[in-house]
Amino acid sequence: MLLKGLVVTSLLASTPFAFAITQDPKPRPAGANIESAAQAAQDQARRAEQDLAGMRRELDAARAELARMRDQLERALDQIDRQFEPQRDRNCSPSRSRALMSHWQWLRDEGHEKRADAVVARIVDDVGDDASRLNNFAWHLMNDEETSGKYDSLALALAVRLQKQGDDLDPRFLDTIAMAKFLAGQVDSAVDLQAKAIERGGRGDEFRRRLRTYRAAQAALAKAVPAPKAAPVPAAPAEVGASMIAASRE
Repeated sequence: MLLKGLVVTSLLASTPFAFAITQDPKPRPAGANIESAAQAAQDQARRAEQDLAGMRRELDAARAELARMRDQLERALDQIDRQFEPQRDRNCSPSRSRALMSHWQWLRDEGHEKRADAVVARIVDDVGDDASRLNNFAWHLMNDEETSGKYDSLALALAVRLQKQGDDLDPRFLDTIAMAKFLAGQVDSAVDLQAKAIERGGRGDEFRRRLRTYRAAQAALAKAVPAPKAAPVPAAPAEVGASMIAASRE
């Protein structure tokens, strides 16, 4: 009996704890859930602000580094510009200014347009205002196998300087200027100059052949550009039309 009583007593003592364990937890108030969500949103916004601030610091540092590198590049280019000096000799071919021309081409290809224009000015100034030298230099640039197609803009700059010599230029000079204009896309000007060169005595077959080429290109461009559409004729007002009809019946 004693053993049975102890067992019963143990069961009774353990029953409340079993009930306590198997019962569901009490639900949290609705306000607590809202407060927790708000706190999480604030924490997320705070982390986003910190990340944005970090990215801004990195961007500022990258900009400062880029500015420093650009400054170094500009100083290096300044030094290179000072070192490039055209070699003067009696030859009027492009080899006379080869180093400076290569420097100009590199500047142009790398997007340093202002510096490239300055180098062109230096080359043209080095050639000077002598019409024969300007003509020969530009002609070689456009027609020599080694330089053909590479220095057309430089040839145009030389041709422009040559054209400023006056209106009574030698037909050979006009022929060179016309070619430079044509290669630059100034077809109408090329046609006019080539025709003028022939009028002034440029009678060779090459003069006429180039004129035919320029005129063919001019005609092709004219066909490629659509003609402007004629403006529509406005309709006559109703009262005007009615009066015209009445007059025709009288």
